[in-house]
Amino acid sequence: MEDSEKVVEYKDHTIKLTRHEDRCSLFAVTILDREGKEVKQSSRAGKNEKTAFENARKMIDFDIEYEKQDAGDC
Repeated sequence: MEDSEKVVEYKDHTIKLTRHEDRCSLFAVTILDREGKEVKQSSRAGKNEKTAFENARKMIDFDIEYEKQDAGDC
């Protein structure tokens, strides 16, 4: 793992944060599911690490809630 990459576990997901400049953002995130499969990627996650991790957690929370609602419709 390179020095500029940080990894955090959150709700059975892995969030990989990488320094990456794109417009006003300085960080990118890649989100992996519990099996290690990439489920989301954003090249513009935030201006700082805290914001980028918060945005990644929001993406995960949204997907979890969506799956709950979608499961109720079947």
